Amino acid sequence: MNRSPTESMARFSSLVPAPIHPMQARLLALVAAHRFATTTQLARLTALEYASSASALRQTQRHLANLAQQRLLTSLERRVGGWQGGSAVTIWAATTRGHRLVAAENGEKEEVPRRQRPREVSTTFLDHLLAITEVRTSIEEAVRQEADTEAMVALEPDCWRTALSPSGQPQVLRPDLAVTITSPAYEDRYLIEVDRATENPGRVIATCWRYQEHQAQAGDDGVFPLVVWLVPNDRRRHRLERAIAHSTGLLRDLFRVIRLDQLPTLIHGGPAAIPTPQATNQTS
Repeated sequence: MNRSPTESMARFSSLVPAPIHPMQARLLALVAAHRFATTTQLARLTALEYASSASALRQTQRHLANLAQQRLLTSLERRVGGWQGGSAVTIWAATTRGHRLVAAENGEKEEVPRRQRPREVSTTFLDHLLAITEVRTSIEEAVRQEADTEAMVALEPDCWRTALSPSGQPQVLRPDLAVTITSPAYEDRYLIEVDRATENPGRVIATCWRYQEHQAQAGDDGVFPLVVWLVPNDRRRHRLERAIAHSTGLLRDLFRVIRLDQLPTLIHGGPAAIPTPQATNQTS
């Protein structure tokens, strides 16, 4: 049976999203890029567009609700640990429809997976992805405090780096973020590993050696970014610092180990503001 013109138009309208508010488009792009973000994180990332943080949160909640009504975002009510302190928060993820809209807006031809399943992500992996979003948010907030300073943040997989291993095989480094801080006076580059204290320090050191092998090939005009291990607490920080300091041949100046709250100090003061890893007498 042939459909009437009215039925065909209704079906077409359901497949093609209507134009959305510019701020909603920005929020959708942020969520799609990070895979997961909380309401508060999104309000902080877009805070400059509003008169106050309270206004930013209120308007962000309204925009997110609208995106959810359009089936571009979906929300998860989950209790997460780590940077959120074990609190219950609203977490947002882009739907398949949302990812397709972002891809179309960016002119991307890559095929979006047929169905996104954000609720099937494990709590551990979700915490890790939210921690990455928190790092990006903290970087943006720190840069706002410096005049004429900008941050360029690349996420996975855009931040990955490929070089040859000592055996001549392609070797891919997969940091969580690559960050470039620029001002009229300087340019600082960082590769950030968000450590959740779930891996044995030996595996961290193995990754450090891979970074050093890449550094020996001196990309980026001969300047290799500082590798920053971002850890959840001082106990983990001391443990990784000792492991790096005790690894004979490992270039300690290539690495820093910091807590999240030390990130603004690094952004404002550069690598010199954070000591290189030292052997300490702290207990692990």
